[in-house]
Amino acid sequence: MDSTQEKFQVKRLVEAWNSGSLKTNQEYQRGASWKPWQMQGLVDSIFRRYPIPPLFLHEISEPGLKGQTQTRYEIVDGQQRIRSLADYFGDKFPLLDPHDKRLRLPNSLRSNPAPWAKKRHSELDQLHRSHLDDQELDVYLIQNVKDPDEVRDLFIRLQSGTALSRQQIRDAWPGTVGPFVETMAGKIDRVPDVRLFQLVDKRGSRTEDDRDRYDTDRQFCAQLLCLFLAHERDPLAQQSIGADELDKVYHENTRFDVNGASAQAFKAALQTTTKIIEAAIRHSGLAKKKFRKIDIIALFLVVCDLSRTATFKFDKTFTEAAAEQLILGTIPLTGGKSTSGAAVFNHYEAWRNLLVQKTGIRLDPKRCFDENDKARIFQRDGGCCQICGNKVDSSDAEYDHYPVPHASGGRTVVENGRLVCRSCHPRGVAAGQVASTNA
Repeated sequence: MDSTQEKFQVKRLVEAWNSGSLKTNQEYQRGASWKPWQMQGLVDSIFRRYPIPPLFLHEISEPGLKGQTQTRYEIVDGQQRIRSLADYFGDKFPLLDPHDKRLRLPNSLRSNPAPWAKKRHSELDQLHRSHLDDQELDVYLIQNVKDPDEVRDLFIRLQSGTALSRQQIRDAWPGTVGPFVETMAGKIDRVPDVRLFQLVDKRGSRTEDDRDRYDTDRQFCAQLLCLFLAHERDPLAQQSIGADELDKVYHENTRFDVNGASAQAFKAALQTTTKIIEAAIRHSGLAKKKFRKIDIIALFLVVCDLSRTATFKFDKTFTEAAAEQLILGTIPLTGGKSTSGAAVFNHYEAWRNLLVQKTGIRLDPKRCFDENDKARIFQRDGGCCQICGNKVDSSDAEYDHYPVPHASGGRTVVENGRLVCRSCHPRGVAAGQVASTNA
């Protein structure tokens, strides 16, 4: 087998695909598999002048009907890229707007000019159409193949590199969240600043890269940060912590202030949670005991809640009560996907209610805002729901304890209240239903 490296214009590759002189070998190639946002992202990358990985084509020369030599090409690697370009040239999809979250751009780049945005190929101006048509891609031509199995072996080798885990892709994302999470939870030889992540029961978790033992710890740290930021906005948010939600934390917080108040509060909550888990280990008498991830999440959220209550102190009574609850592990799982917003919220609420009973957290005897309080809150919030932002009719107005929930010791005073519409109020008519804006 020999190979030569050449460059081909995008329009020439598309023409060859459309004419059938460039095709796949279906015996070992899969069909179209990219999602629309992946195809849109490829074309957007070309317009941004980002490098595109090289294509690998098998050049096959065969005798024609009249004895002449004719050449065809089979795609060894790069099928999805060529299909995407051909579909875009065929006007099958428009490009994404930079502010569309499906286009995974750092927030810092979303405001940069993108005159190709939202346009199909036929809608591009001549300048941008020519730029795309004439863009040259690197291509390796595989020639002089003695045995067809060589090509299949090459295909397998091109596909067999160790893929990045979802968390390792997040680690590479531009911005400050990645380095911040790495500091908290560790990476390769970098020792984590917070011991909490070493105290989680990781049974069922799998680290794909043996060189990076902290991969799952960073993912758990990202999940806790995702919950922390959501509960900063609304303590009763039912925030999911699946892979897509974690991606958004990295995509939407590229300028997260790692020295700001939120970052410091997050680190403090991690440290407090760690101390309680370490107390549980001491009390249990089992030095290597680790605890359910969902219980640590619930404890962390309770700590976040109580940290916002100025009058509450994390004293020995609270630490021992929380440690005992960790050891017993008696709160049953609610079922369903453990990363769903409802599952996390229900477990956290059960934890909080039990701790309130055990520790005697002093609740404000004034449970509801009086009419004078409501009028002052309504006026201060400009008659707008503080969750969805819409105007609220007085007949549809609800008043929420915020930022500290009443169940966590929040006082029933104007400073700890906010106006919400009935459909957004977690304790309103649609009890237990949190508005989609909190998800």
